Amino acid sequence: MPVYLPCDIRGPVSELSTDLYAAWGRSIGRRLEPGADVYVGGDVRISTPEFLSALVSGLCDTGACVHDLGIVPTPLVYFAKRTKAASACAIVTASHSPPDRNGLKWMISNRPPTEDMVADFRREQHESGDFKAAGISVEENIWPDYRTWVRGVAEKLHREDLRILIDPGNGCWAECATALYRKCIPSAHIDSIHDRRDGTFRDRKPDSADPRNLSVLSDTVKRERYDIGLAFDGDGDRIAVVDETGRVLTAEEATSILLSSFGDGISGQPFVYDIKFSEVVSRVASDLGALPVVERSGHAFIRTRMLEENALFGAEISGHYFYRELEGGDDAFYCGLVLMHHLRRTGRTLSSLRADCPEVYMTPDLRIRADAKKASRVFELMRSKFGEDRISTVDGIRLTFPRGWALVRQSVTEPALTFRFEGTSEPDLVQIVEVFCEAVPGLQEEISRAKSHHEEESPDA
Repeated sequence: MPVYLPCDIRGPVSELSTDLYAAWGRSIGRRLEPGADVYVGGDVRISTPEFLSALVSGLCDTGACVHDLGIVPTPLVYFAKRTKAASACAIVTASHSPPDRNGLKWMISNRPPTEDMVADFRREQHESGDFKAAGISVEENIWPDYRTWVRGVAEKLHREDLRILIDPGNGCWAECATALYRKCIPSAHIDSIHDRRDGTFRDRKPDSADPRNLSVLSDTVKRERYDIGLAFDGDGDRIAVVDETGRVLTAEEATSILLSSFGDGISGQPFVYDIKFSEVVSRVASDLGALPVVERSGHAFIRTRMLEENALFGAEISGHYFYRELEGGDDAFYCGLVLMHHLRRTGRTLSSLRADCPEVYMTPDLRIRADAKKASRVFELMRSKFGEDRISTVDGIRLTFPRGWALVRQSVTEPALTFRFEGTSEPDLVQIVEVFCEAVPGLQEEISRAKSHHEEESPDA
């Protein structure tokens, strides 16, 4: 498994080391002026404290002034950088990945990593550098400032008489999100599950985008008659939503509802969305008067495009939601407040808002093993069979049909291709998959097998 991914660093702990984290700290620091302020933090994984200490050491080698926030949700590190006008920030985390992995996210100035920068970090990993002055490291508590900010946000919202269930999933929001929501919305009834920090994630896998990991939340919301359930991923920047019937909202449903939460304010404003979304999302945005802007799938790509477009809102299919108010960034806790306000303002249930969302006829990501040679052959066949005029290369190859599309992407984490198909109806979807497979021989059996495997594992199968 590669450690250096397109826009971050992540991999098995067995392939990481304190030497690497110190080197990455120096790579960040050498891009800053001596004495520059850098905020750092990490997630709850067992390997994080040691790696975080090494990262701080590497930054100090370059003369940086390092503010160590300790183990905190990723949004708090971004908050600190934003509100303290720091030069950079870095987070030791593997986000939603399994507990035996770790990694690094960072921002320099107001930009997330680029592919070129990740490549530079890889090249520099064995360089010690000759730095003029040593930096300093101070421990800092950002929680009081963050609490003041979110309570100020909540004061703009109507007080909610809601029943809310929070699922931090043993991650960074455990032991803190529920209490903070209670302070923000004192009239609401708020409970939690999986609310103990645990770097092994024994109660629930850290990927909140997979509905299979939210079965306890779904069942409890329905059984105990909560109005809404909110789940976070391992480092606390993704959010998933469950309605009062226990149904996990799809990314398309959640995004459509969040778009409508802006009211007339979304009209004429750029909205950045993940290419993997259903066309329904672009259509909903356009109907609301927004200006949809499609972007390559991935947190860093969406966030960068948010800045370039000065977009009001952005959405990535895995549950990252981006706001101009956050300088193009995302914050799962903040997004939860937005949803609760929208429920109160409309006076409607979450399931009724979900029912307004157009029907989607789309496959999930269908993954098949493919080395570079096989992937190249598939892309060549697509170009030759369907022609360049029907193809977009924003991310992989997206092929347009009269009543739908097919997307093929190279996986960034393993030798595999991922396929996704959408039609305007179920028969259209079936036909698009058939036409595609006929044109690209050898894939039909593998795609069918991948689809069957996903359906067998789906909780709704």
